[in-house]
Amino acid sequence: MRLDEKDRKFVKDWKEKREGKFQFILGIVLQVILGALTYKLVITYFSGSMFDQMDFVLFGAIGLILGIVVGFLKYRKNEKRYARLTR
Repeated sequence: MRLDEKDRKFVKDWKEKREGKFQFILGIVLQVILGALTYKLVITYFSGSMFDQMDFVLFGAIGLILGIVVGFLKYRKNEKRYARLTR
């Protein structure tokens, strides 16, 4: 099967990334955690309320759970695409 340039680049990049599955998922988890905490900090700043330690833990936990789910789903989606393209 002939692949276009975009698919060839994906296959080449994914071969390298799939060996570092833990690093791939961990990167996504960290991005989501930082996004959740940044969101809470911005909302707290504009609403004028206090940002206490419990908010930090709560939004960190929400970000962690969401990051694990998103990382797993993204990895699974890329694996399916890789399997389809390399048949």
